[in-house]
Amino acid sequence: MKKHFAINIGRQIGSGGRAVARIISEKLQINVYDKKLLKSASDQTGFSEEYFEKADEESSRNPIRSLLFSHLGDGGMTKNYMSNDSLFAMQSDAIRRIHEQEDCIFIGRCADYTLRDSDRTLNVFLVATPEERIKRICEIENCTIEKARSIIADADKKRSSYYNYYTNKKWGDSSSYDICLSTSTLGYEKCAEIIISLAEEKFNL
Repeated sequence: MKKHFAINIGRQIGSGGRAVARIISEKLQINVYDKKLLKSASDQTGFSEEYFEKADEESSRNPIRSLLFSHLGDGGMTKNYMSNDSLFAMQSDAIRRIHEQEDCIFIGRCADYTLRDSDRTLNVFLVATPEERIKRICEIENCTIEKARSIIADADKKRSSYYNYYTNKKWGDSSSYDICLSTSTLGYEKCAEIIISLAEEKFNL
């Protein structure tokens, strides 16, 4: 039975993580999973994808607090209790299931930790200069520099809290990853090229 590989990409907001992942995906012809994980979890549990999206939004705000939602089921609107730990467990199950089925790229979602027992992973963290991050967020969100700074600070806080809470490691710390790359220094194409080269060597592609 073929053992599939996973490239796990952690990233600072505004560093172009999705852009790098898309380049790798196109060159290696493998899927990228981020929000797609919510659909996978939805398919497995029977809850709507919108339900998981809402839970995901809330868990990123506070990874410790439990959640209570309204969910439209067959019997009408019902209250559903889902802890953030339950959501994390479901997403982790989806990550492990996908990893067993195909070669792929995971963006965020603590995939590096979830797949820590696999010897077929490459864990990457992407960073960029504050100036580049602000510029990219301004372009994406069509917002002011002040607003971009606020978005970045908020995202960094949420991502680090989420990652640190579930992994007992430090988000963005180089010791948590196989390699850390700056998209500001190298550019998206070069970062993708380096990651592909490492994957080819590690996984004998």
